[in-house]
Amino acid sequence: MSLFKRSRKHISIALLGLASMMASSFVIANESTAMVGSITDLQTVLSANNIVRGEFTQTRNMEMFAQPLTSQGAFLLDKSNGLLWTQTTPFPVRLVLTDNKLSQRFADQPAKIITDKENPMAFYFSHIFLSVFHGDTQKLQEQFALDFEPATVTSSDENTENKSWTLTLKPKSAPMDAVFEAITLQGQNDIERIELREIRGDSTVIEFSQLSHLPEVLSDAEAQQFQL
Repeated sequence: MSLFKRSRKHISIALLGLASMMASSFVIANESTAMVGSITDLQTVLSANNIVRGEFTQTRNMEMFAQPLTSQGAFLLDKSNGLLWTQTTPFPVRLVLTDNKLSQRFADQPAKIITDKENPMAFYFSHIFLSVFHGDTQKLQEQFALDFEPATVTSSDENTENKSWTLTLKPKSAPMDAVFEAITLQGQNDIERIELREIRGDSTVIEFSQLSHLPEVLSDAEAQQFQL
C-alpha cells in the first residue's frame, strides 16, 4: 500500500481538527465586533487567538453507505501545544495532534502514535492549515484558489437578515487536488460550518458550537495529554 493511501485515513482527522483552529480564530471577530469583509481582514483575525474550547457535530457522507455517519464531541485547541479532539458518540475516540505527532485512542485501548517521519503526508496537510491559523494567507494561496464572499445584511420593514460570509478553497496542485474538490467555510460573527468535498464523492460537514476562550490557560490534566 502506498504512503499516500496509508495517509488518507489520517488526513481527514488532521484537517477536521485543524479546521477548528480556523473556527477559534473567527470567535475573535465576534468578541471585538470586527467585520471580516476581505481576505486582509481574514488574515488579521486568524492570527489573534491562543486557546479555544468547544463542541462539534460531524456528519460524513460516504458513497458506500446509504445513511450518513454522525459523530459528536468536544475539542480543545492550544496555539502552543496543539489539538485535543474528543469524540463521545457513537463511540469514544481521543485524538491528540501536535506539531510532529498524532495520537489516536479508541475507548480504553492503548493509543497508537504516528510521527511526521513515519507519515509525512498527513503532517503535510496539517502544516498547511497551521499556516492559516497563524494568519499566513499567502501560504494558503500557494495551495488554493480562494473565493471569498463577505457577509451581507438585508433589511425590510419587518426584519433584518444577516447572510453568512463564505470562504471556498479550491486546490490548485498535488497532493491537495488529489484528495479534495473544495473546502468551504461559512459563518457570521464566527465560523459555524465547514464542508470538505472529496474528489471520490465523499463529503464531511462539521458544525461548531459553544466556543469559548476560557479558561485562558490549560489545566494540569490538559497539558499532560499533549505529552506524547
